Amino acid sequence: MSDKTYHHGNLRNALIEVGISLIHSEGIERLSLRRVAALCGVSQAAPYAHFENKEALLDAMRAYATERFTQALETAMQTVPNEDDPELLVEMGKQYVLFFLENPQYFNFIFSQSWMQIDLDLTNDSPTNFPPFLLLKTNTVRIYRKLGVPDEKIEDMVIAMWASVHGLTSIATMRNVHYSKDWSKKIEDIIRNN
Repeated sequence: MSDKTYHHGNLRNALIEVGISLIHSEGIERLSLRRVAALCGVSQAAPYAHFENKEALLDAMRAYATERFTQALETAMQTVPNEDDPELLVEMGKQYVLFFLENPQYFNFIFSQSWMQIDLDLTNDSPTNFPPFLLLKTNTVRIYRKLGVPDEKIEDMVIAMWASVHGLTSIATMRNVHYSKDWSKKIEDIIRNN
């Protein structure tokens, strides 16, 4: 096998992306450094320059997917000038779904793994809470507290909002679901009406 030429950082990211795609298409049991190397067209030894073992690759994949998802939500937040405007939550919700429509392999990878933790309680902002969810929860709490909404109602809103965008994402990324219209328009309509 002839090695492809990768810039040092590019090979690391390529191995991560291929690993996520492999898990999405074939399951975690098919993941190995050897298999990822073959799919990237590099030597079997090449991944070891970046990852000590399969678990290290999985850790890097988790961090990479989480960071990309968090960045997508943060970018959506920047489109709303006033951070206390409820429109911020609409934009975050839209981006939540659109991110996974553009990267469906991330959805199953992130949400089918036991490493990811989500705490719905308003009183718990544990550092182990999944960062993209914590971002959504923190902004929802801040916005609705400023509007004078009681915490019990806010907690319901957090759960309902997450259920809505997560459910939409689940439907939109299913391989056997067909929808011929524009998902981005439909997503916004559903978020605004719920």
